[in-house]
Parts: sequence; C-alpha cells; structure tokens
Amino acid sequence: MKQGMRWLASLRPAQQLVLGFVLYAAVGWGALMLSWSQQAATGWLDNLFNVVSAISTTGLTTTSVSDSYTWLGELVILVLFQLGGIGFMTLTSVMLVARGQPLSRKRLGVLHASFALPRYFVMKHFVVQVVTYTLVCEAVGAGVLWWRFHALGTERPVWSAVFHSVSAFATAGFSLNNSSLEAFAGDWIVNVTIGVLSYLGAIGFIVAQDVWYSVKLRERLITFTSKVILVMTGAVFVIGTVLLLFMEPSVRGLPWGDRLLACMFQAMTASTTAGFNTIPIGPMARGALVVLMIAMLIGASPSGTGGGIKTTSVSALLGNLMSVLRGRDRAVWMGHEIPPARLHIAVAAASLYLIGLALGVLALCVTERHEFLPLVFEAASAIGTVGLSMGITGELTPAGKVIVIVLMFAGRCGPLTMGLALLSPVRTNGQPRQDDLAV
Repeated sequence: MKQGMRWLASLRPAQQLVLGFVLYAAVGWGALMLSWSQQAATGWLDNLFNVVSAISTTGLTTTSVSDSYTWLGELVILVLFQLGGIGFMTLTSVMLVARGQPLSRKRLGVLHASFALPRYFVMKHFVVQVVTYTLVCEAVGAGVLWWRFHALGTERPVWSAVFHSVSAFATAGFSLNNSSLEAFAGDWIVNVTIGVLSYLGAIGFIVAQDVWYSVKLRERLITFTSKVILVMTGAVFVIGTVLLLFMEPSVRGLPWGDRLLACMFQAMTASTTAGFNTIPIGPMARGALVVLMIAMLIGASPSGTGGGIKTTSVSALLGNLMSVLRGRDRAVWMGHEIPPARLHIAVAAASLYLIGLALGVLALCVTERHEFLPLVFEAASAIGTVGLSMGITGELTPAGKVIVIVLMFAGRCGPLTMGLALLSPVRTNGQPRQDDLAV
C-alpha cells in the first residue's frame, strides 16, 4: 500500500491526470455493468464505450441511453460527464478547502494541468468558484428546461431537465431522447437554454471569473486571453451560422426563423463541442459537414468543459501565420505579441491533435466498411469530444469501437497532455523541465 502511494506521488501531473481519468472510467464501467443499472442487456464493450464517452464529455453512444439503462444507469452516466466536465479532482479539492486543509503540491500540479491555468492563479479559491459557478448555471438551466419540458408534455420532465442541463453545461451531448433534440428543433426556449449553457461551459472558467469581477467591481478587468476567447468564439459562431444557412439544403424549406435557429444551434453545438443536434446529421450536405468539422476542430476554450484544439491555440497559429505573411519577425494577434513559449505550445498541441486525428481516420479506414466522409467525421467528433455523428457509431465493429474509445480518451485528456504523460521530460542543467505545458 505504501509503495503504491509512493509510486502515485512520484508521477508527474500529466501522468496523474491521465491515470485519474482511467480510474474514474473503470469505476463507472463497473457501475454500468451491474444488473440494476441496465434496462436491456448491454455488452461490456458498449458499456465501456459509453463510459469513456461520458467521462470525456463526448456524447457518442453505441446504444440508446434511455432504452439501455435504468434511472440508476442514467445517473451513473450523468455523474461521469459532470466529473469529466469540471475535472475529476475539483470536487475533492473543494472538500479539502472546506475542511481547512491545504492542497498538496502534487494536487495543485494536476489541477493546473487539468484546467490549463496560468501559474499565478490561487487554486484553492478557483476550484470553489468553479463548483459554485457550475452548480448555479446548471440549476438555473434545469429550472428553465423543467418549466418548458413540463409545458410540452415531455416524459419525466424534472429528470430530463436536470440531465440535459448538466449535459449541456458539461458540453457532453448526452440526451435521453434517441434523436437528441430534434423534437425541439423549432423551440426557441429549449434551443437558447441549451445553447447558453453550452457556451457558459465551453468559454472556460477564466472568462467567467473575469466577467464576474468586472461586473462586481464595475471596472474593465477582462484580460487579453478572455478577449481572444470571446472574439474567436463569436467569430466561429457567426461565420458557421452564415455558412450553414447557405450550404445546408435540408433547412431551406423551413420558415426563416426556424431555419436561422437550426443553423445557429448546429454552429453552436459544433464549436462548443456540446454534440446535440436539432436536425439529422447524416443527410447533411458535404459542404455543411465540412463547416461542422472545422468548428469541431477549433473547439472550445482552455479551462472550459469542451474539447478541440482550443480557440486560444488557433488564435496563436493565426497570429503567427499573418505575421509571416506580413514579414514580421514576431507573432502578433489583436495588437498583442504572442510569447514564443505560448506559440510553441500551440503548435505542439495542434500538431499532436491533427496527427491523432489522421491516425484515427487511418485506423477506422482499415477496420470499417463505411464511406470515407462518415469515418472522418466520426474520428473528428471523437477526438474533439463533440458527439455528433453521421449515424455510424452503433454500426462500428469491435475494433472500430476501441479506436473511437482511444480517440475520445485522448481528446479529453488532451493530445499534448497524453504526450507529456508518456514521454520523460528533458533535463536541462540537471533540472527537469516543467511538464505542465497543457496551458
């Protein structure tokens, strides 16, 4: 026992982060395998797939959640994507803070790696704010959804409201409806509520903290990082909505308001990596699917609940590109110089992300008989922890399911964090370099 504890303490933050997700996935898998969690017999691989999808806040499922699991099984899945959304060490850290106990150096390192925070953040205050912010947002969202679901005659309106509110804020994309939110395609209240919750989770807790202090102190305290996140998030949403309006023929027969709502929702759900859908994804035009994939690849923001390359990393890459085209020696974005270290991390993170996507697509092409575009879309959705699918998830072979499981897990931990966990840090002058470069 002592040797195990010493071994655990010797692990680097990135390694502890990956191991933590593995352990939570194992516990969740065991819980779903219990007979009282299952409403219909579900194989071990399908249960493992759904558990990893929940802990990674992806939303891809090989079976119907409502048809396969009892209320207890649904609760297990909810707990998993709640933990996956806010970080598996956050709740225990809040408990330690509440009891007046200090956070250990190792725990602080894992929390910094999990949230991708600057080193100057006071972590014991931040984790309390994260939990408070999460619970308030989810409670308000659940209240609005319960009122609307009850008015619409939705089955189990209270539980459905809680489940979808937590799923939206965690950008998990899990739904108790087999067709996701297609039944609410023209309902502005449900769409806007889900969209707001997804954005509140995806933009990151750093932005929420900046906005809160700006309102509270009535001063402009929005940091440059928060400005970049808000600008990039807004740009992806607006551009994605406009492109879908012109490229997706399936919405052209809808009234203008419903057409705009459908395109706005799909741009939102892809860019936040929430993974809900109000229109069928499989029949969408190829151009519209490419728009969704680009939004999925860009993804959410650091310290948030979503996946993808992240808006800050993409902005750093764009700043570097524009600086090269203009003949500048230094990368600049929105009038600010990008530190070389930040640019190096962005390049490494994006490179590993794209390499992982390419390898995933290659592996699926070997194991599956589906067309190329659905396989690319499935892989992009998995590693981006999005959850959108062209309808092939349940038809994957056992080997294909394992490949998608690996992609989802890597997407949640972050390809760069996975690489840092697997490789030993290079030593310089006898001192190991910091491995918390997930920031």
